[in-house]
Amino acid sequence: METFNKIEEIVTRVGKTAASIRSLQDIAEKETKKSATNKSGFSHNPAGYIVEFYNGSTINTLNSKPDSVRGRRATFIFFDEAAFCSDELIVVCEAFATQNSDFVTDTDGSYNPETQPLRVPTQLVYASSQDSMDKLFYKYYKQFSKRMIAGDRDYFVCDMICDVAINVYMNGKPYKPLLTQDKVDAAMKANREKCLREFYNKPTMDGGVNQIIKWGTIRRNERKYIPQLYWDPNYNYILAFDPARTMDNSIIGVMRIYNDKENGICGDIINCVNMVDLASQKKFKLDSNRQLDELHELILHYNGQNPDYEYLDSLMLDQGAGGGGTSTYADGLLSNWNDKSGTEHRGLIDASHELYQGYDARYPDAVDKLHLISPRKFRTAMVEEFIELMNLGVIHFPLEYNGGDYVQVVDGVDKTTGQEILKTHELSLEEQTAWVNIDLMKTEIANIRKTTNPENTTVTYALAVEKQNLMHDDRFFVAILLAHRLYELRRKDKVRQSAVETMTAPPICISNIDF
Repeated sequence: METFNKIEEIVTRVGKTAASIRSLQDIAEKETKKSATNKSGFSHNPAGYIVEFYNGSTINTLNSKPDSVRGRRATFIFFDEAAFCSDELIVVCEAFATQNSDFVTDTDGSYNPETQPLRVPTQLVYASSQDSMDKLFYKYYKQFSKRMIAGDRDYFVCDMICDVAINVYMNGKPYKPLLTQDKVDAAMKANREKCLREFYNKPTMDGGVNQIIKWGTIRRNERKYIPQLYWDPNYNYILAFDPARTMDNSIIGVMRIYNDKENGICGDIINCVNMVDLASQKKFKLDSNRQLDELHELILHYNGQNPDYEYLDSLMLDQGAGGGGTSTYADGLLSNWNDKSGTEHRGLIDASHELYQGYDARYPDAVDKLHLISPRKFRTAMVEEFIELMNLGVIHFPLEYNGGDYVQVVDGVDKTTGQEILKTHELSLEEQTAWVNIDLMKTEIANIRKTTNPENTTVTYALAVEKQNLMHDDRFFVAILLAHRLYELRRKDKVRQSAVETMTAPPICISNIDF
């Protein structure tokens, strides 16, 4: 869809892309087939976007589901962000170009196909930054490079790293660059792996059999949505908090949950917040009082103007002593509190936890939606639950952030024309920060390895040895906290459905006994 929209902007000479190319003409625009309901010729039907030209050619977008695009034919296939397409989708679409464009038959016995002019052969273009080494795109990158170097003119590989966009020349003279080195340096500092993929075309190495979640699994679980910062009545929300003060990151993650007809209860990770004190030169975390204030604000954001915690499914809290989970935060959440407008809100309690048994009488207003989790006790089990849910495809992430200030989003369907209505959504700084943190979460997930002791009696899940001094795993721990609650909800739902099936089953009656 993004590529089609770029083509539309260039042809119609409208939008930011067209504004950067001052010499655009209206030649292509005059060649598009238009109608009374489609003034530009570009159709945005939900089943697939299309534009037709007077010479008979068309440009179509294809659905990302392989089964829905089989059996088509094309003379030119362009895979945008090919490294992030599923291998199955690429293989299915490649079949569109298998037929020889020069094949012609004729009943005239004097017809000689050798005398006919050759047509432009079918072409396939794979354009993308790199992803991981196990993807089909990287395998093609290696194979096609070897074929080109060997002299096969049917193959061409162009490896354009960020230096091409930084050191720009026009007519042999230096020109204003499209990209600056400071942006690359900032990206390298924020997420080294992603920067190497995006700006230097260096794929991520496969972690082998001990890598618990492959990048391919993460890509399969990505969906087209943007981070969500506020309440939506269509969802309930799980919040997870892994607090810290000095050494680690202090992370809050948010997952919206909903019931899917095919897959049951699913969860979309929609926000990830790092509690950094921006005024601190060494980027220390906020003090515990301000972290509690930020946590309260986030809870209000996802509950909207509704009775306290109506849309909050639960708050998952790491009770580890290092971050003060119990003494500082669980205790601090017990009492009622006032928001910035002075409105009083109820506290939160984990009434089933042994530390707070009987506290519901002391704090009668506290709502029992807090879950204290011991990482030492439950970490291994939670990781295994997370692996299962990821493989089932019920935990979702937004697509990888491209660093832009805006995105194209679908804003409903026009009832008159049946066309999708597109609008440009300007990303707020909070949305951009959330997106960057979710990408970091995915990177941490992909770098967790499974190890066992020599006796094979103990299993440990931790960052790869070579990554332990380069990154943290706090976002990963927040992800498994969110997954743990989702796993509980799915298990309860399954038990409930089994109970309903048992109750609705017809009784077995014995009508005759023969001795």
